[in-house]
Amino acid sequence: MKLDVRPSTWRRGLRIFGGRLFSLAENNNDPRFAYNGELWLLRHLLAAHVAKKTKRPFVACDAGANVGGYTRNILQEAKYANCPVEVHVFEPSPLCLDALRGAFGATPAVRIVGAALADQAGEASLFAGKTGSSLASLVSRPVLAAEMESTLRVPLLLLGDYMKAQAITHIDLLKLDVEGSELPALRGLNEQLRPEIIDVIQFEYGGATLDGDTTLREIYELLVGRGYVLAKLFPHALEIRSYSAWMENYAYANYVALAPHWAAGR
Repeated sequence: MKLDVRPSTWRRGLRIFGGRLFSLAENNNDPRFAYNGELWLLRHLLAAHVAKKTKRPFVACDAGANVGGYTRNILQEAKYANCPVEVHVFEPSPLCLDALRGAFGATPAVRIVGAALADQAGEASLFAGKTGSSLASLVSRPVLAAEMESTLRVPLLLLGDYMKAQAITHIDLLKLDVEGSELPALRGLNEQLRPEIIDVIQFEYGGATLDGDTTLREIYELLVGRGYVLAKLFPHALEIRSYSAWMENYAYANYVALAPHWAAGR
């Protein structure tokens, strides 16, 4: 019996080449807002809102906002689309909160909330929270090992409770960038997690999901069970997909949960 201490050169090369082709075909591992489909989706949602000629603003939630890059994009694209907006920004890191208040504190359309979204109120440890890292997480991640000393306690908030307190009856876009805490954040909506109340939910999937001991299947089951249609985000398209085990690869990607009327093209 032959045992290879290291894989052969051709097998290793084929895996690398095949992996790159797979990432390209699947739009994986591309965090660039302008190229990975996030900008395309945002523009489409804002344009559709304008076309409806509704009197209310486009309501968005930016959860895990860090220093406000996505919020800034919403405001900019809304201005181009001539679409009134209302953005609720959630961020637990004190350093990032200072940056957010400095950037948007005088912007009436933006409401900044110093808390992390979860499925129960209270406090939790935010790993790498003191440094303002974009990878800061409620999940203890191996990639944050060097920053463990920057951990601090932060408040937790249920989005469903916040919506009730603020009398928010409809959210057009919920953007989750919560580094492995997607399931708790979604569960914290309670009965508000319905397509009639929240139109579109964009969430990240990847290594943080693995560190959070969560599977894509669990997220699918929760959202599909509440009436959403799930799709993967591509540069200029949303590909509607039923869950399959081959999708469970923990490569960085964006998925979108759609209210049925969006999936039907309305």
